[in-house]
Order: sequence, then structure tokens, then C-alpha cells
Amino acid sequence: MKAAVFYGPGNIRVEEVSKPSLEDGDILIKVRACGICGSDLHAYKLGLFPELGAPINSGMILGHEFSGDVIEIVGKAESLRVGDRVTGLGTGAEAEYLKIPSFLASVLFHIPPEISYEEAATAEPLATSVHTADITSPADGETIVILGAGIIGLGVLQVLKTMSSLKVVMVDLSDKRLATAQKLGADVIINAAREEPYKKMLEMTGSTKLVFVDDLASGVDTVIDCAGYGMEQKGLPPLQQALLMVKSRGKVLLVANYEKPVPINGNLVMNKALTIIGSFADTTIVDDFARGLELIKSRKIDRKPLITHRFPLDKAKEAYETQLRAGEAIKVMITP
Repeated sequence: MKAAVFYGPGNIRVEEVSKPSLEDGDILIKVRACGICGSDLHAYKLGLFPELGAPINSGMILGHEFSGDVIEIVGKAESLRVGDRVTGLGTGAEAEYLKIPSFLASVLFHIPPEISYEEAATAEPLATSVHTADITSPADGETIVILGAGIIGLGVLQVLKTMSSLKVVMVDLSDKRLATAQKLGADVIINAAREEPYKKMLEMTGSTKLVFVDDLASGVDTVIDCAGYGMEQKGLPPLQQALLMVKSRGKVLLVANYEKPVPINGNLVMNKALTIIGSFADTTIVDDFARGLELIKSRKIDRKPLITHRFPLDKAKEAYETQLRAGEAIKVMITP
């Protein structure tokens, strides 16, 4: 079979490799679509997060945001049959075929007929967005700022808008991504290359003087960091921006990966009595996946505007280079 084999930063090559061999309980999927995740990009750029790939020879096959058809089942698999359209958890999906080991068979989901393969391939990042929106616990009338209008941040926006009546402010550096955010329901968009988000929030929501620190607190209830901080980035990291702009007794949620550590002002955290929460969809992944698929099926959210580019497997390297250009791409799909 053909597969995009990753050998190190910037080095991904499409090669002929052996089709996965199956053991009892394993399932073989014919991959129809696979999205390039931000975590895959960290691997492609810097070699980070090797656990996200399926080892093969001296390299690995990346890709975990997939959809496809069940073409072989060894032994028994509850509720699955050959020919079923599925999505779920698995690694190594940037290939013609993907093996789902027996221990992950229970985390495969049927794709409803109303949902395309490409839409279904966004269900894994949507599960992360669902989990983040849940722990945000939004209330009517609140103001929530989302830093980063990528697939996760836009997904959080979509889910929040189905949960309560609130004001969502989206911050990014890309006009294209911000335009998409506005179409999906963002109440305010801020291009951080032209406007300082912290000052903008002070203007929008008012300010409160603090003790022990000179900075003013705005009236933002929750800030969600879906941007992260790259190794080559400069300027104020999103986490520091979040701590500055959130109100006293507000919440800061960390969703994105950071390629390098950043310092924080402990006095801001203490003086504001902040709650800082990490959002990682692990123990709730089954419920989050199911809810995400239902949101797509019911058309309460639309994932099609997030899919901006498509490449055949033979052009996997071009697909990765395109996904790196955040100003023009949101979700790049590889279609084996």
C-alpha cells in the first residue's frame, strides 16, 4: 500500500509499504479522508510528539483524524460489519489502509449517512472542542475570548454557540480564519497583528484596578487558549495575554500545545483568584466523539467551511507545507 512515511522534521515521503497485518479483534479500514492535526505539524516541524505516529521501518506514519470504510474484521467486533463507514481513534491514517487494534475497536463510530467522509474526519478535533466547551461551563450573558481560530478554536466557537446565549470574541493573526469565525457566529473578531487584544477587551468590557500588580482586569469571564506558542514565535505568549485580560475570579483554559515553556506572572493568578484549567479529551472521549457527530448530523454546526484544502496522498508533503501556512489554511485533508 502507499503511505506518507515521516522520517524527521520536514522529511515526509510517499512510499510503498506493507499492508498492516491483523490479529484477533483487529479491524482494517480503507482510509477515505485524513486531516492534518496541529500535533502532526509539531512533529513535522520539530519532531515532537512521536507517540502520535505508527512506527514503520525507520520512520512512522502520522495521521489520526480519519474516516473510512471497514474492509476486514478478524474475529468478532460488536456492532461493526464489513462495509461500515467509520471514524474514531487510531494512528497511522496517512496511508491507503489503517489498522485499528482490538483495544481501540470500541472507539470506532458509525458515520451517519448525512455526513460526508471529510466532515467525519473532523470529528476527532471536534471532540476536543466539545470537551473544552463543556468545562468552560458557559452561562448566558458571559463574554468569552478564544485565542486562535484554527480547527479547535473554531470548533469551540461552534459548540459554545449551541450551548448558551453569550458573546464570543475570536482572536487570530489571519484575516481568512477570522472571516470564517465571523461566518460561524463570532460576535467580535480581532486581528492581533493590528489590534492589541488586551486593550480592546478593556475598552469593550471596562476595567478594574488590582492590588499588588499594575495591570487592570477586564470584564472577560473566560479566556480559552487554542493558539499555543511556537518555537519561532516572539511577543507576548497567548497564556500571558489570557492572564492579563481575564476578569478577577475568571477562568483560563489551556487547549493548545506549547513548543516551548513560557513564564507567567504568579501575582496575577493569585490576585485575581484565577482558575486555570487544562483541557485534554481523554476519559470523556467516547461521549465527546458521539456528541460531536450528532452536532454535525443535526446540522447545528457546519464543518464544511473549515476544510480549506485537499490533497491526494501522493502530495502529502505539499499538504503539510500548506497546513503550515496558517494565514491561508484551516484544515487540510489528505484523501488516499
